[in-house]
Amino acid sequence: MEQDRDRGRWQHAVVIGAGFTGLLAARVLARRFARVTLLERDRLAPGTTHRSGLPQGRHPHGLLARGAAVVEELFPGIRAELAGRGAPVFDFGEGFATRLPHAWAPRTAVGIEVQSLDLTALESALRGRVRAEPAVRVRDGFVVEGLQLSADRRRAVAVTGRDRDDPDHTAVRIEADVIVDAAGRASRLPGWLAAAGLPRPEQRRVASPLVYSSRMYELPEDAAPGWLVSFEMTFPPLVRRGGAAVTVGPGHRLVSVIAPAGELPPPRDETALREFAGSLHNPLFAQVMAQGRPVTPVYRCPVGGNRWFRYDRLRRFPDRLLVLGDAFCAYNPVYGQGLTVAALQAELLGRLLARAGEPAGVAARFQRRAARIALFPWLTATAADQGWTTSRPGPLVNWARRFLGRVLLRVPGDPELYTHFARVQNMLASPLVLLRPSLLHRLLRPARSPQGDGPAQ
Repeated sequence: MEQDRDRGRWQHAVVIGAGFTGLLAARVLARRFARVTLLERDRLAPGTTHRSGLPQGRHPHGLLARGAAVVEELFPGIRAELAGRGAPVFDFGEGFATRLPHAWAPRTAVGIEVQSLDLTALESALRGRVRAEPAVRVRDGFVVEGLQLSADRRRAVAVTGRDRDDPDHTAVRIEADVIVDAAGRASRLPGWLAAAGLPRPEQRRVASPLVYSSRMYELPEDAAPGWLVSFEMTFPPLVRRGGAAVTVGPGHRLVSVIAPAGELPPPRDETALREFAGSLHNPLFAQVMAQGRPVTPVYRCPVGGNRWFRYDRLRRFPDRLLVLGDAFCAYNPVYGQGLTVAALQAELLGRLLARAGEPAGVAARFQRRAARIALFPWLTATAADQGWTTSRPGPLVNWARRFLGRVLLRVPGDPELYTHFARVQNMLASPLVLLRPSLLHRLLRPARSPQGDGPAQ
């Protein structure tokens, strides 16, 4: 296919997956392509209906400040739109009631604005914007079953699949100048590469046995707590259980308790679930359960561990094929990094496309730089989750775990250190800022009793 020179745009891009990552990818592709086809396995009902391809959509999610800024840049006004639907915007330090492994994080303003939201509502709002793009076509109910390469296997040329509702299972071939895999953890790309006679990417894994049990509660007006998001961090083997409670609308809190599967009570045992919540260091989850009215069943879902397919290290990787988000590097979602990493990768793709004279060569540049974006979040997540395994970590992960443990010990009693840590958490600053001499001194000095402030009721 040739570039559409009359409009200075290329002809056709295909995106596999119409979730958060795919929607952002479609947005940036629409700036350079005359047509963008967004392929989604699920049928996409209007509104904020949960879809089967997003089982974790019924559980708490977070969009860090850096990721929210990227989304706002790509979709101007989206924060205000979500706020109008009941997703509050607030200072991270003031609105979060966070129980760290040793004590409570300080409750103090840190100058970082964040928004508490529901992932399904976020996707619905983004999808509405993307559908309004003249260049974009959303083709839902379409199952992508294969990838086709050129005869020399050097570039991707098409995807194959079928419509779910077609009783004849008619095979469909869709050609494209660029193909983006944004299918998340369900990506089948390693198998497609192997079927084409190409090497599979190296896969790095750090498992997590954690499972969510989540339920939505409606609180009476006179019981509104003094926090908008509450969190209890797991840090195995010291802290094996945790939880999160997120404001997703007026008077509504989505509460999730988290533990290894064998330690969670059965989903239908409300009494046991409340007792479990009451056993945590953070009492706020149990308070919401006691004061609120449950408005959904209890949903359970494996958290999912950490998995990184090193496409960036493949010497033989097809050109014009790009992998974003969880399909490339998926994190334990307890740490809230995945959406922001995906947003940063979409932003990177937009920059590379804007500078490129043709689609050729963009894929290799993208995968290398996307790996740089993934690295620090990977070290943070795997450093924490290394406590679930008896295997010995590599020297870099071992150092990161020890350093993270030191930070978590010191933060509760040091509001200034917490402000810097909050910037790192929200990916507004590199973790390397904590190695500055002034902050390193604070980390290495003898620790006071790490009490921190108690939770706001």
